[in-house]
Amino acid sequence: MSIRKDIINAVFNRISNNVPEVKFIDLWNEHLADITGGASWPMPAVFIEFEEIQWRQEGLNSRRADVGLRLHIITQAVNTSSGHTDNNMQASLEYFDLIDRITSALQGLHGDNFSPLMLSHSATNHNHAELIESIERFVFNARDISAKTSASTTQISNLAINK
Repeated sequence: MSIRKDIINAVFNRISNNVPEVKFIDLWNEHLADITGGASWPMPAVFIEFEEIQWRQEGLNSRRADVGLRLHIITQAVNTSSGHTDNNMQASLEYFDLIDRITSALQGLHGDNFSPLMLSHSATNHNHAELIESIERFVFNARDISAKTSASTTQISNLAINK
C-alpha cells in the first residue's frame, strides 16, 4: 500500500473517531478558490493536503522523506457587529476550540512507516466572506517501501580469487 494512502487513512480515522463534530473530510483541491454561493459540502470540513515531498533513496528501492501535511479546517463564520461586547463573540471564538480538538487528536499520530505527526504552523484566513479557513501544518518523517525489493543470495561455484 502507498505510504500517502496509509497516512490519509490514519488521519481520516483519527479525526472521525475523535472529533465527531467534523462533518466532512476529503483531500484538498483548492476548494475555496471558486466559492461564490456557499460551500457544497457540510461543515465543519477538513481537507488534507500533502506538500511537495523530496524523497531520499535508500537501499532495496525504499525511500524516506521529511513530509509536510496541511489540514484546511473550514467552518461557517459567526459574524459579530460590536466586537468583544457582541453576544456572538463567544460563539465566533468556538472555532478555535474545534481547531484545538482536531490538532490534539492528530498530535503524535504515527504508523508503521511514518513517525509521529508534530504541529509546526497555524494560520487563520478570514478572506472568504462567510467562511473561515485555518491551515494547520504537521511535519513528520515517512518511509515508502511500496517498491522495496528483497535481498537475495546467489551461490557462486568455482570462484577463484587471485592474490
